[in-house]
Amino acid sequence: MASALRIGRRNLGQTHPNPAVGALVVRTVDGAPIVVGRGWTAAGGRPHAETIALEMAAEAARGATVYVTLEPCAHDGETPPCTSALIAAGVRRVVMALEDPDPRVAGKGRAALEAAGIEVVSGVMAAEAARDHAGHISRVTRGRPHVTLKLAVSADGMIGRREGERMMITGKPALTAVQAMRVESDAVMIGIGTVLVDNPRLTVRLPGLEARSPIRIVLDPSARLPLDSKLVTTSGDVPVVVIVGPAATDAAKTALASAGVKVVETTNGTNGLNLPEALAILAEDGVTRILVEGGARVAASLFADDLLDEIVLFRAPVVVGVDGVRALEGYALSAIERSPRFRQIDAAIVGDDQMRRYLRT
Repeated sequence: MASALRIGRRNLGQTHPNPAVGALVVRTVDGAPIVVGRGWTAAGGRPHAETIALEMAAEAARGATVYVTLEPCAHDGETPPCTSALIAAGVRRVVMALEDPDPRVAGKGRAALEAAGIEVVSGVMAAEAARDHAGHISRVTRGRPHVTLKLAVSADGMIGRREGERMMITGKPALTAVQAMRVESDAVMIGIGTVLVDNPRLTVRLPGLEARSPIRIVLDPSARLPLDSKLVTTSGDVPVVVIVGPAATDAAKTALASAGVKVVETTNGTNGLNLPEALAILAEDGVTRILVEGGARVAASLFADDLLDEIVLFRAPVVVGVDGVRALEGYALSAIERSPRFRQIDAAIVGDDQMRRYLRT
């Protein structure tokens, strides 16, 4: 199952709205397990991992064991259900990590396999699979994407200076780690303040992975996103979504839409946007995993509205001082580090920086 989980991550961030599943077809030859087929969900969500693995195994699938990271689908969609493919292939046993909470599946896949005489085992490495499928699980059970906040802070908890030249807080290894996080995300989100200060592209710059840039989302209550910004001028290459509130004028919204930007309207809420409503709309559009990269107001708003599921904190050995900008507007960083809402699940040294990962309890 560990191998199935590893290969399932290969297209993480590329399969939405479907989950990124891994599957292995295994036979026992001379007392040793031999992998005769492997598959992972293709970009765009189809074909599914099971059908790819079965096609690779061909006749060797008959009587074999299939390891899959999520319960096989049992409903007809754009493709026939994976349960039908498994039954037709004549597999003897299916080992799955998790039952799929999607109401269209939710035990129906297991029932179909067992009705066909196939042995089914579940719960193998379930905790690890739940992490990998967190976006899918969140979307089908809570109606919103899994939201991860990335923070890069100084030793005194700042993300930059209020005035003066822009400064890089963390080192190159941490920046590379964030690029890898983008690759595994369906979308990356920032606030309009970050756009106006930094004018970022928010694309993936890792060699060979540029095509895996996620959807770029800007929280922009008044629709101030400049038409000549790097985001707008590259929206034909990588999609850009702007979330606006009631303060946005029709003229501004029309101009952005004409430039190729998708405009999503919400009612009023925290800092001019209804964030729960925005996340629900994004989930309806198939987004399952969002990486939030800034700024302080966006981070604080998501924290205040209890919309954060995971936090990755990079802390650099530099001091910004009293002119610094706090990582969470209106909050001390200890609001996260000591919050009963989160527990630390990982820690590492990344170059000269410390990394800590927190997960919703």
